[in-house]
Amino acid sequence: MGQRSAKDTARLIEEVARGDRLLEDIKDPQLRETVRLALHLHKDPFSGPDARTRSRIRSRVFQTLRPRGVTLVDRIAVAFEVLGKPAPYAMRALGVGLIVVAVGASTALVSAGTVADDALYPVKITSEQVRLALATSPEDRAVVELSIAEHRLAEATALATLGDEDDAIVATSEYGEHMANAAAELAVVESLQPETAMLIVQLQQRIGEHRALAAAAVARLSADPTRSSAAAALAAVAAPGSASSDLSPAAAIAQDAADAADEAAAVAERKAAAPTGKTQSSGSTDRSVSDDDSDAAPAAESARGATARPTEHLTKREKVAGVARKAADEAKAAAKKAKQGSRRTPTPTPKDD
Repeated sequence: MGQRSAKDTARLIEEVARGDRLLEDIKDPQLRETVRLALHLHKDPFSGPDARTRSRIRSRVFQTLRPRGVTLVDRIAVAFEVLGKPAPYAMRALGVGLIVVAVGASTALVSAGTVADDALYPVKITSEQVRLALATSPEDRAVVELSIAEHRLAEATALATLGDEDDAIVATSEYGEHMANAAAELAVVESLQPETAMLIVQLQQRIGEHRALAAAAVARLSADPTRSSAAAALAAVAAPGSASSDLSPAAAIAQDAADAADEAAAVAERKAAAPTGKTQSSGSTDRSVSDDDSDAAPAAESARGATARPTEHLTKREKVAGVARKAADEAKAAAKKAKQGSRRTPTPTPKDD
């Protein structure tokens, strides 16, 4: 006897219920029992099958099941079901967050050695600003400012070596700005916290290293006349400080840094005012004003006035001069803050080992 479908079974139940067919006429015992149970439930819908009947029904249902192997579609469905639960959502968010942090950290690490015009240089600037924002105490901010200043000095020497004088001069001026900021942060607390004196000593030692690095770069660049402007800007960093002895140690450092930034900005302004192909440079390592500098002063003032014109009308050199002058002005403001925020204290000396 062929296997009956559900429709055939339902039609057979209806025929027996209407009396068109007798239950005894059904030859298949299993089918006859199914029809009998259906009629029984139909006559008494409020009484369910007993335990024995339920067991027989369950056994018959299980006998008709034919298990099959797990397919790829089944596995995908299970995966989506698991991902749809709340806990995996949290784990997935955590995983994405870790990936973002890892990519950001690696990008910031790679960008540390970049210079201006590099693709990752904006990432470097942003990471520096984040570090400054996270620094809460003056000492922490001074350390971050010192780190940024050292990056700018490294950029200046690298750019000057590559022949990019304009960006090298800007980096030199920004070096002075950040060094002045670092000293200004320490000047605020140097008379209030005696332990700050050792930080100032360490800062002075680092400045000595910076001067040696700048002097070596100047020696290399002096042999190339086309890089005289960058050499002149770095010479301001290599020159010994000439701040007044009436200033506190931190204020003196800030003043020297502001002078270096101002000299770098002056070099940029002279270069912007000079005719194309004729760039003036100081060429000296001291902070005194020479006759050439006096002659170049009107040209520098002209370059400053040019920066007041609309940006679209400025040449590249004039834009560079404007950026360098802005950094120098920030350095002067930091030096002024250092003078106002500190009292005269004895110059700290390193302790003997």
